[in-house]
Amino acid sequence: MFQFLTTRIFFIVLFFLAAFFINGCSFSSGSQPHKVIQTTIIHINDIHSHLDEEEMDLYFNGEETRVLAGGYPRVAEKIKAFTDSSENLLLLNAGDALQGTLYYTLFGGDADAAMMNTIAWDAFVLGNHEFDDGDQNLADFLEKLDAPVIAANVVPDADDVLSGKWTPYIIKRIGGEPVGIIGIDVKKATEDSSRPSNKVTFLNEIETAQKYVDILKLMGINKIILLSHYGYNDDVDLATHVDGVDLIIDGHSHTLMGDFSNLGLDADAPYPVHRTSKSGEPVCIAQAWAYAKIVGKLDVEFNKEGIITSCSGIPVLTIGDSFKRKDAEGNYTEVNATVRAEILAVIANSTNIEIVGKESRVEAILDQYKAQVDEKKHEVIGHAATDLRHIRIPGHDYLGNKGSDLPFGSEVAPIVSRAFYDRTPLSDACILNAGAVRTNVEAGNISIDTAYTLLPFSNTLFKIEMKGSEIKQLLEDAIFNYHDNGGSTGSFPYAYGLRYDVDLTQPLNHRIRNLEIKERKTGTWSGISDNAMYTIVTINYLASGKDGYTTFKTVQDDRGKGIDTFFDYAMGFVDYVKALQADGKEIEKLPGNEHCIKSYKE
Repeated sequence: MFQFLTTRIFFIVLFFLAAFFINGCSFSSGSQPHKVIQTTIIHINDIHSHLDEEEMDLYFNGEETRVLAGGYPRVAEKIKAFTDSSENLLLLNAGDALQGTLYYTLFGGDADAAMMNTIAWDAFVLGNHEFDDGDQNLADFLEKLDAPVIAANVVPDADDVLSGKWTPYIIKRIGGEPVGIIGIDVKKATEDSSRPSNKVTFLNEIETAQKYVDILKLMGINKIILLSHYGYNDDVDLATHVDGVDLIIDGHSHTLMGDFSNLGLDADAPYPVHRTSKSGEPVCIAQAWAYAKIVGKLDVEFNKEGIITSCSGIPVLTIGDSFKRKDAEGNYTEVNATVRAEILAVIANSTNIEIVGKESRVEAILDQYKAQVDEKKHEVIGHAATDLRHIRIPGHDYLGNKGSDLPFGSEVAPIVSRAFYDRTPLSDACILNAGAVRTNVEAGNISIDTAYTLLPFSNTLFKIEMKGSEIKQLLEDAIFNYHDNGGSTGSFPYAYGLRYDVDLTQPLNHRIRNLEIKERKTGTWSGISDNAMYTIVTINYLASGKDGYTTFKTVQDDRGKGIDTFFDYAMGFVDYVKALQADGKEIEKLPGNEHCIKSYKE
């Protein structure tokens, strides 16, 4: 017991001394009363390599209008305006900078780091997707960053390449007062859905937050911010279970906060959200949607006791000055002067949207990468005969698509599975998770950009030999992870070469029914044989047992590792589209008898 107490006291003293010398300041104590301070928090989250502006549809006076929104040059310009007009500013980035567009696929984090370094972030917290390509890739990315990186609940071994790349917290002096900023990353999603090595340990979010709040309090710091990549719902829960956190700047869940009804957007929560801690003190929570479209601005006042007495602000959607609407032929064209004046009047009378220019220095840096991306992404590789919609769970709305119109689920995921099946001619079937597919595919031209937007991650095609009984268990695992284990809806299984009924009214391991497999040569369907061996193609992410697909890993642990083709999965879709184009064909919805979901029952 004595040894434990001695060790604990040693680390508390060590934390104090480290913070003292790093920040070059002394902290308040009983003889140095705390002060009332005001601070402005500027924050973004979940950029996911969306570095350039992107089209999006808004409603002005009830009319659908296409605009160009976001992008780092525009975000940088808006942040510069905030910096020029505000004092006691904190610039916070709530994680998931990486993974999601060709900027990451082609440059592996270099473009993302270059953009991040154009803004003087006070802190950046690790997100789960920072770990998508392993420890070394993350270490290389962090080496390029100027921003302080924090993550209290992510602990690398001393001999890991990530050792020393971040700290649990930082301390900033605002208005003469020390303010502690603690970093928290989401544990389950990172362990289950990314690729950290076994040399990185992820600790419980709530317990770790409380631990470091207590450490900061022992230093005499009573104003504490959590920079969290834990997700809105979980952070709302955390706020009620931790004492001493005053403010949570959130990420991970891509939550739209604020009232955007005037623009036709349905928000998930007000901005900010107010909760009460376990000890009855106010906690303020804010998030800034995703993809560099919104910059959050939060004005906060702390009293001498470190309690928030005021917390309010506005998330600003940043757009360009182009406004397009569909003409009689269905093409988007620039609006006339009268309509433009009407739109500008709406924007002028709104606080949640602003026309923002592009910071020239940032745009010049981005242009160096953009030229290479543009050269490749506009290459047309085929054509879609009709809109191909994506939802994750049959019957459930997703990406603006009505689930009631899609009782058998995604129209896109089975086609992607077909592409992977065709790319691996010795495979008997393909199995894919719903979360691997990220967008709809609209009718019309399909480009390489379409493929990499649809399949934005750095996955490869992976082949595994499995018994029929193991294939059924794998599908059951995926359903269990989504339905029973608190996993993402992205776990839901889609396939090509397999078809099955899903019945969630049945007990565990009895939800997949009437499982059939397609004979590749003849195209005939028959019941799968429990003891027969089949070759399943998937993506290396799932092959490692991620997202609840545990039987993939179990099979390999028992009988040896499968075969990584090292073939980029997005290129698998590109090749499929190109092959159809060469045959004079378009991509169409799969015939009903080839769709993997025969029926779905909740």
